[in-house]
Amino acid sequence: MKPIEFYQAHLDAVSRSFALCIPQLSPPFREQVALSYLLFRVLDTVEDASFSDQRIQARQFETFRRFLRERPPREEIDRFREAFPPSLSDGERALLADAEALIDDAHELPAPVRAVILSGLDRMAQGMALYAMRPSPLRLLDLEDVNRYCCFVAGIVGELLTRLWALGGGDPPSLLQAYRFGLFLQKVNILKDQAEDEEAGRFFVPDRRELLASLRSDAEGALSYLVALPRSERGYRTFCAWSLMLGAASLAAMDGGARFARVASREGAQAAATNDPRESRRAQTLALFGRTAELIEDDAALRQQFADLMPELPGPVARAPLKKPESETRVLRRVLEPLGPHELTALGAMTMGQ
Repeated sequence: MKPIEFYQAHLDAVSRSFALCIPQLSPPFREQVALSYLLFRVLDTVEDASFSDQRIQARQFETFRRFLRERPPREEIDRFREAFPPSLSDGERALLADAEALIDDAHELPAPVRAVILSGLDRMAQGMALYAMRPSPLRLLDLEDVNRYCCFVAGIVGELLTRLWALGGGDPPSLLQAYRFGLFLQKVNILKDQAEDEEAGRFFVPDRRELLASLRSDAEGALSYLVALPRSERGYRTFCAWSLMLGAASLAAMDGGARFARVASREGAQAAATNDPRESRRAQTLALFGRTAELIEDDAALRQQFADLMPELPGPVARAPLKKPESETRVLRRVLEPLGPHELTALGAMTMGQ
């Protein structure tokens, strides 16, 4: 594998939050997670890029899946990279320029680690491709559809992290809790980015109030995942706690940020004096991370901090899901095969009997 500095440079360019969290992990888990995340980002680029033709995007998904099955020659990776439209960010282009190195690293991993990472990537690619085949613009139909999409693009990440961590000999939290963790963070991002996504022609929020209400069970499951980790596992606990607390803080900030600012101020972030809102926000985030790290072995304190950060959510909305194509439900069951019908129902991704 490449040295962690190689992965970190790309993380700094494509995800500042993960760039802060991943260094809390211990090697080799740290390098495995960093590599996995960057390969997930390559998939995100396939999903988000503005292809002129959906058939080109579909070929890119299938080409990526082929790279996972068999290490490709350089010419194939060059063609994969050249098929992207010119509108990519500098960070995305730099990541694609090193795609060959990332794929080589994945194929050189120890067999158990390789199996976990490549399986997660392949299954996510199938889920993303399923939604990419829909008519443009992409529009999620209802909360069940949002839950399905989030299982594909984020729940699988929670599963992958859990399986990788368990290879080190730990007793992992349940996969249901792992998926809850992913769904909580993804839904927060969907809510936060709603205006930007819709401007780009991606309509992920069928009903904002209903989506906010659904966060209650996801938040409870995500917090249960965190405290299920052994207290002695400071690195992975910190990684998860920072992501979780930042998600809660981001959710609170959508309502003007007052709740986050109050909590951050209690934790020593006197950042309001700066004239640069970005610096103020960064200082608040670092203060939150510092306080969280101090509490990392105290489950009750972590629960209280999370409760302090979370805004009040609306009550549940009782609404029957719309009928989905049976072909999509079959893909859901196959791709999310590690979850049984009861777990998929608990996540709101299907109803019993489907």
